[in-house]
Amino acid sequence: MRRAAHPAIIPDTLLDAIKIAVASAVTQAHEQAQRERPYWFRHILMRCEVEADKIAEQAAQAQYSNGEATYIEVYAKTLPALLTAALDAHEEALEQLDGSRLGRPA
Repeated sequence: MRRAAHPAIIPDTLLDAIKIAVASAVTQAHEQAQRERPYWFRHILMRCEVEADKIAEQAAQAQYSNGEATYIEVYAKTLPALLTAALDAHEEALEQLDGSRLGRPA
């Protein structure tokens, strides 16, 4: 009788659950931005999720990485940083736009 081999990777459902938990925490951290423009916020969040996924996948494929553990760690660190940077850049662009409008005569 053969013993079933333990999977060397985390099942996709668990990995998806972890990614959802990270996205939920990030959304709660930026609740005001999400309330003000929910569709735009979701769009930016999805773009940041894709980028965080790429960065985490590259880290997990590194020679001395710990596979899925590295993926989860990098994803959990990268997604909040990317979203915060995107929201800050958006706010800065809005401020510059408002400043340029105020400087011109109507």
